[in-house]
Amino acid sequence: MTNTYRRSLLNPDHDLERKPLETQRTAVHFANPYRRRISEYEQVLLYAQPNPDWIRGGIGVGGWSTRFPGGRGAWENYFTEARCTDWFAFRDPEGRWQKPYVAEKADQWRTTGRLFSTFNSHSLHRRADTGWIHTVIGEQLGAMVLHDYGLFMALTSPIRDSLVDTLRVAIVNWALDFLDSAQQIQAEKVYLGQAVADSIAELEPAKQVWLRDSAFAGARTFVEHLWRDGYDHIEVVFALAMIYEPLFGRFVRQEYFYRLAPLHGDHLTPQVLWPSLRSAEAANTWTRELFERILGSDTEFGTYNRQLMAWWTRRWLPRAVDAVVGFSTLFESTERLRTNPVESPRQIFEALATDWLRDVATVWGSDVAAEDLLALYDKSGSAG
Repeated sequence: MTNTYRRSLLNPDHDLERKPLETQRTAVHFANPYRRRISEYEQVLLYAQPNPDWIRGGIGVGGWSTRFPGGRGAWENYFTEARCTDWFAFRDPEGRWQKPYVAEKADQWRTTGRLFSTFNSHSLHRRADTGWIHTVIGEQLGAMVLHDYGLFMALTSPIRDSLVDTLRVAIVNWALDFLDSAQQIQAEKVYLGQAVADSIAELEPAKQVWLRDSAFAGARTFVEHLWRDGYDHIEVVFALAMIYEPLFGRFVRQEYFYRLAPLHGDHLTPQVLWPSLRSAEAANTWTRELFERILGSDTEFGTYNRQLMAWWTRRWLPRAVDAVVGFSTLFESTERLRTNPVESPRQIFEALATDWLRDVATVWGSDVAAEDLLALYDKSGSAG
């Protein structure tokens, strides 16, 4: 009755009854959700950046009017040798974007602040080995500040050249993780400089170790190649995530600094390094998704991509092993390690190589064997 009366007041020439397009009040999604329902992460990131028609999986808005000097377009097919039927199918399984990322980092730094305060009030640094604190933390761990900053800078090109929003944000988070790692290490050095000796906080001795010490020569060379020769942004991510970090990264952070610090009475460094171990795990989650599901299992280009990853492995694996071999000399850098050595660096590398072959190399079906990795290790060691 009410509806009939209301309709009588309208202009009958324009008041035409039409069948509704939809009677169900359901959300219309612009993307296929990674899980059962579309997440906030997907709503925020997917298609936030316009994309050219040729990027598979994109909405498509035509070409680009802007060009780099020389005619290079804003985004081009030749930015990577990898191929994909739908770049926009990539997701970070953890769904990390700005809001949760910042919240996680803020919590980590609050924990670090409480950690320094507690160590200082209880003077927990007093029983740490002096040589370990001054030489290993002040100079060797200090050199990792430069190392991690170099990796942060090496990822700036992949951030720019990435073809899809979700992948770009994952790389941004990873790059910031390396920058944050450098800051965490320097924060520890500043604390120890105030608590033990001012010289520990100085950056110049650590810088000279990074630039001139033969123990870091292989790592420095790897970072330089990654930064200088990284024209293919997917290759840069692959070399760092699937080759360098599972071998050199774990060898240095986990097996040297994290594991050996308590043997020298240093219980601070393992806790300071914990965020970097966490960031490595987060990166492992999304890079495996990228190289195993999106590229390696692509219905059209999967075989090609796995062959490409095998070729990249042959290029970057010897460099990563060189970095490990160079750093191996530091396992005798303190009196405690010289008189009561732990496992030999070669044994530690053999265990890491076994893990790499089981957990990482299977992504592209690598034909590298454990014997090949040990042969690279021995060859690099004899050459050094």
